[in-house]
Amino acid sequence: MTENQAKALKNNNNANRNIAGCKIIIKPAVLAVIYILLLLHATTALHIKTEDSTSTEPSSDKQLKVGVYYETICPDSREFVRNAIYDAMIINDWINYTDLQFVPYGKVTSWTDPATNITTLFCQHGHSECEQNALHACIVEHIGAKDQVKLIACLFKSHAASLDECASELVLDVSAVKECKSTRSTPDILKKYGDLTDALDISFVPSVTFDKKFDRWRQRYFIYNFVVVYCKEYQDTFNLTLPHC
Repeated sequence: MTENQAKALKNNNNANRNIAGCKIIIKPAVLAVIYILLLLHATTALHIKTEDSTSTEPSSDKQLKVGVYYETICPDSREFVRNAIYDAMIINDWINYTDLQFVPYGKVTSWTDPATNITTLFCQHGHSECEQNALHACIVEHIGAKDQVKLIACLFKSHAASLDECASELVLDVSAVKECKSTRSTPDILKKYGDLTDALDISFVPSVTFDKKFDRWRQRYFIYNFVVVYCKEYQDTFNLTLPHC
């Protein structure tokens, strides 16, 4: 090997060592760009995760159908609506997740005079209960669901509570309710609710249906554990857990 060839080989080896031992130096500006990109990625991922989680929250388009079959003078009915229904629908604000149907009728027999075709109703607690049932039916037909609960609960605070007093207290317009009650006969007003009640063949008042299903053998449990049962029924129906459950 000539002297010149030896020098060339030495220089080449030195160059290889320098390349092998080089350190990659990243300038601060480049680091800042990388950090911003990582931060944007993390924020986007969090946003997507949040949107996914809220999509499984209860909403007003997921309403559990609940039917409440009751009598206006029955002590158990009054207590149930005034306490369990009011607490669930108003205090817990579950009215937004409920398709609520009040059915004021109960244990009623009827007789239609073949000569006049006039129907007479015989309510469990007398004539006054039939009249009160009809008033509540008019409330159901002309007042929104949330205000129905408030108004009926107010009427159930005492036997002396009047429609006008409760309407004034709740700031509700009940003129349509009054017209309904004064212009139609009690049997006519209650016919729809009688048909709904008779279809269930209830033996206990109050009674409750969930999703239009009636379990006559568990009504006492439903009434005395309404909040617990409601939570379970909602969970089973929509696979969602409501607030306060």
